[in-house]
Amino acid sequence: MGLSAWLTRYAAARPRPLVVTAPHATRLRLLAEAELARRGWRGARSPAGADLLVVCGTPAAALSRAVEVVWTDVPAPRTLVELRGDPRPELVTTALDGAVDRLADVRSQRLDAAGRAGARDGRHGPAQPYDEHDGEHDDGEHHAEHGRHGEQGGQEHHGGHGGQHDQHSEHGGHGRHGEQGGQEHHGGHGGQHDRHGGHGHHMGNPGGVPMAERGRDRDGLTLDRLHVPLGPVLSDWPAGLVVETVLQGDVIQQARVEVAGGLGTERFWDAPWLAALEGRRVTRGEAARRGAASRLDSVGRLLAVAGWGGAATEARRLRDRLLWERRDEGVPEEFAGFARRVRRSWLLHWMLRGLGTPGLSPGRSRPGRDGVAARLDAWLDETGRALNALDDGSPLDDDAGPRGPVGDRPSEALLSALPGLLTGTELAAARLVVAGLDPDLDQVRPAREASHA
Repeated sequence: MGLSAWLTRYAAARPRPLVVTAPHATRLRLLAEAELARRGWRGARSPAGADLLVVCGTPAAALSRAVEVVWTDVPAPRTLVELRGDPRPELVTTALDGAVDRLADVRSQRLDAAGRAGARDGRHGPAQPYDEHDGEHDDGEHHAEHGRHGEQGGQEHHGGHGGQHDQHSEHGGHGRHGEQGGQEHHGGHGGQHDRHGGHGHHMGNPGGVPMAERGRDRDGLTLDRLHVPLGPVLSDWPAGLVVETVLQGDVIQQARVEVAGGLGTERFWDAPWLAALEGRRVTRGEAARRGAASRLDSVGRLLAVAGWGGAATEARRLRDRLLWERRDEGVPEEFAGFARRVRRSWLLHWMLRGLGTPGLSPGRSRPGRDGVAARLDAWLDETGRALNALDDGSPLDDDAGPRGPVGDRPSEALLSALPGLLTGTELAAARLVVAGLDPDLDQVRPAREASHA
């Protein structure tokens, strides 16, 4: 075995996954995250740092184009896993096992790299994920394996590698949220690349990126205005969300929200309340379990964006115990200790102070206003109450889902409020504002979805 082959197989045993989720695929995303955590695979923060792209659900046209652009940004060796259809844990496990095998397949990775190099040189069409059906094989084993995954709802293709680790100590990453808040947006430029073919130079749009305009900022100064999209593909980002921003300096002057949709109808977090409204028997304990897991998911996302990776991992571990392991003993006590640590973090609350409060500059506080810090405290309170109700066997007779009455689709109101909350915010803090709202895109009706991302 040559050195390059040994290194490829060594890296394949420790993939860096980037998870992309389509709306209505929350269950698949949660199963994938739980399996990735069980294997100890550290998630990538951007396509350049990934070698495994995991797509959960079936993206609609706009999100599909964005995924294609992200896929081209993942360097070799790389592989793609598509999780669709039947969301059974064993199918997720099988799909990820196959991804490791393909990452370690030196021959196919070389063919993929050669195909991409040829596309860049203009000898072929646009680079596409390498499929083992397109290459030559010594036997039919690859064909049979690919077919089995396709039948199970987990289709995979070959592809990327990145070795950059974005490690954070428990609090040491707080001050670096700017790296996560504005500099990863290149992974979500699905619309820009698609409209300009993903390459080439156009008059006024070099490389498909609009040139800056000129305009007055809020202080009356004439500065460049740059159009910067966030999403729809970012780590720790609501599924399918696109925020088109207009920047002057590092301050957002305007923001517009769109949704790159997915195929399906499931509303995972709202499911117990929707079932009760349909007349099915659901206990308050089951609804409390789903509500607590939803809040822990939101808390984990916010802490991850803030750079507190250890606390984010703990929140998600408790979430997975509630959803999949069903081992409730000790969970309320563990959560109580976790909540105390989060509430006592002065650095975290200093970061969040004033964010997500209309008309208030970041870094200032206003008593009684519902900013990101206040919502975090509310999430922790709601989780604690829900955990104390896990054994309640009485029938569920309300529609008060994790984000409000499920019939009202409260996340649509959150999306409507988001542009106002982002205006005047520094780009580095924008992701904290979004994570502090954490809208559930499964609730958004198709009429609200964008025709392009």
